[in-house]
Amino acid sequence: MLSFIRDFAPHFAPERRVEEVQAFDAVEAGVGTPLPADYKAFLMWADGGETVPPVKRVRFYPLAELLPRRADGQPAGTLEFATDDSSGFAFDMTVGRDGASYPVVTYPLGDRTRDDLELVAEEFGKFLQVIVDPGARYRR
Repeated sequence: MLSFIRDFAPHFAPERRVEEVQAFDAVEAGVGTPLPADYKAFLMWADGGETVPPVKRVRFYPLAELLPRRADGQPAGTLEFATDDSSGFAFDMTVGRDGASYPVVTYPLGDRTRDDLELVAEEFGKFLQVIVDPGARYRR
């Protein structure tokens, strides 16, 4: 188990797991670019689920919900993968396309513009740290 997942595991209740790497193909084709490797590793450990108290509630969507949720409205160039019920958390897929390593941004749910995008973490593993320790957002 990767260290960022191991450190996050006590704070999370997974729903299921992605069992085969081919499951990513349809989503990657739908967004036109590969998903980040660290996020795929996370999904193979936990395909959907939510944090457990005392950590602030964040619900992670299962792989099968990613593309249908795009139709609900997300800022252009993002792929929402989680919510805290007031904000969406998404990969900013306009940055890092060559290396499939995208920063994680947040925005008010239902916002379809990029005006209110706010950087949360430079990568998915760091985002998991920020959920457990919000102060990590400001540490390098």
